[in-house]
Amino acid sequence: MKTKGGYSTIVAIFGILMGVIAILNYLFPLNHMPLPDGPHNVGFRSYEVSNPEPMSVAGIDYSDPGKIRLEVWYPAGDVSTAPRKGWIDNDPLVFQGFEIMTGYPEELFEHIYRVKTNSFIDAPPVDDSSTWPIIILLLGWSSISELHTSLAESLASAGYLVVGIEHPGACAVVSFSNGDVHYFLGNDLLERLPEGTRESKVRMLSEYLARDINYAIEYLNGMNEDPSSDFFERLNMNEIGLYGHSGGGAVAIQYALANKNVPMVLADPTLEGFSVQELDTAFSNKILLMSTEEWEHGISEEYSSTIAKERNESFYNLRICGMRHVDFAMVRNLSPLTFFFGETGRFMNDEDAIGYLDSAVKLFFDSVFFGGEIEELFALSESVPEFSM
Repeated sequence: MKTKGGYSTIVAIFGILMGVIAILNYLFPLNHMPLPDGPHNVGFRSYEVSNPEPMSVAGIDYSDPGKIRLEVWYPAGDVSTAPRKGWIDNDPLVFQGFEIMTGYPEELFEHIYRVKTNSFIDAPPVDDSSTWPIIILLLGWSSISELHTSLAESLASAGYLVVGIEHPGACAVVSFSNGDVHYFLGNDLLERLPEGTRESKVRMLSEYLARDINYAIEYLNGMNEDPSSDFFERLNMNEIGLYGHSGGGAVAIQYALANKNVPMVLADPTLEGFSVQELDTAFSNKILLMSTEEWEHGISEEYSSTIAKERNESFYNLRICGMRHVDFAMVRNLSPLTFFFGETGRFMNDEDAIGYLDSAVKLFFDSVFFGGEIEELFALSESVPEFSM
């Protein structure tokens, strides 16, 4: 027969367990991605693409493979039989890559494969006569494409094909179907490269990674021209935009120097390695510059004056208060601990923050490719207290 004290002990233990579960659910949330507001479902596929000229660098222990990986989101039709994609693959290699990238134990990231996205693996493309502009995601140093899932889904649901380029060594981890695995080369890579100034090394890497854009475009063009492909004649190869965050912004700028008609969204781009004259040239493209206070405080006065200079009507600068550089890559979604430890900004505590960022990018590209009104971007800026243009 149970005593009153025995029942009290059981209740106390149960209460403690429930409290622990509640704390763990708060610290390691399984929140699904924000629902994209476009008219289409979203499909997802991954491809391995040839890199015909892999880099060879003396002085570091690394062999660049002859391929890169493309993560592709697109407007999908019937998704009833397609599996829903998890945010991050349930792969120990991915978690190890996150540990290398962040310095935090891999166990802190193992929950995120259970977070469900709004993308469906290998779903058939939407069955209509539409063709899709292409947006290429150029990732920050050490990132992976999935850290831009919300943006990719927002664009794909609205009628874009979105391509994340993952280059081995530049991302947290890139694995291939033959079992090859390549981890992030480390934030000290520039110091380990044997020759040149920091600026020249950044320039060398951005020039090299910019070639991946051409390889991706060539691969997409092949699918577009292949009658057996699901994407046959669905891609608008004349309408290509770039989204570059951090080091990916440097890659976008490098590409823009030789491609004057490509519109770009630059999110806290790396500017080292470029002259003021080159930035002036690249910034004559149609550009939305999204900048945080952290980034603005880190750039030189010379660069600041170049950016602040009065420009043509196709250059827009969206400044965001209370946000940190890494927030463009959905880091806040990993855990509230990122804010507690000062990794992310207070703006991301707003449950709609990611949606605001995604909408700004979409409104800019819509104004370029779909005839949307750029005034909608200004209206968004006026409605979000942390935004200013």
